[in-house]
Amino acid sequence: MRRSSNSAAGGARLKRLGHGQINFWRGGSLWIGLATAGADVHAHHAIQLCIGLKGAVRFRAPSADRWTEYAAALVPPHVPHAFDAEGSVVANLFCEPESVTGRLLLQRFGAREIAAVELRDAEGAVERLRECYAAGQPAEILSDAARGVLVTFAAAAEPAPPTDPRVLKAIATIEQRLDRSVTLAEVAASVHLSPSRFRHLFVAETGVAFRPYVLWLRLQAALAHAMSGESWTAAASHANFADSAHLTRTFKRMFGVVPAALDGIQAAATPATARAGA
Repeated sequence: MRRSSNSAAGGARLKRLGHGQINFWRGGSLWIGLATAGADVHAHHAIQLCIGLKGAVRFRAPSADRWTEYAAALVPPHVPHAFDAEGSVVANLFCEPESVTGRLLLQRFGAREIAAVELRDAEGAVERLRECYAAGQPAEILSDAARGVLVTFAAAAEPAPPTDPRVLKAIATIEQRLDRSVTLAEVAASVHLSPSRFRHLFVAETGVAFRPYVLWLRLQAALAHAMSGESWTAAASHANFADSAHLTRTFKRMFGVVPAALDGIQAAATPATARAGA
């Protein structure tokens, strides 16, 4: 798969993030493979469960001088961090915090800081993911194994209260309109709430304001289009970014790398099957 890159950031010195693949499913994604570079300080809306399948992973808070090494770690939503696992085979599993699994994970591991994860709590599920990737299993099987890891870790928590159904319906409405403009007033009306009431409820349930959340979903849509083989310019257009430069800035802020750093990483899903994950 070849994609034209519209970001010149770093020029010939640009480091590729790694070699592997990205699998998408509704509410999450799996980024798996050999890491060849790290990511600068960034923060994203999704929960990130990072597992060193062969080798360790390292995280650093913006205020920290040193890296902390983990066999596996969970990064809550909106927690700034830098990431490095150069030379390791890594599985990064992203999960939407509004999902049942996401809420259980945050209930178990906390929502304020990076937490160490004991792999023995899901040894069988992690081993299945490792074996599926090593064997080159199809995307559906690999994604199922990844979801199994998330569910296994989440199952140790007490039942979590569900996300307000009006917010879930609003998110579905936003997803259907990512290729064009969408306003808070329009989405509020779709769930029969006033804009002010909806604004308050949305922040309370998702932990983020409406506009940044829409931008996050647009980024996931653009990533799915680009991973399916489109240029980043076309991907930006499909997700209603102003231009590829706007997409690049957003991508760098939320993932710590420019889009071109993903060149060499394959996708195992099409935009039609993808939904927010990283």
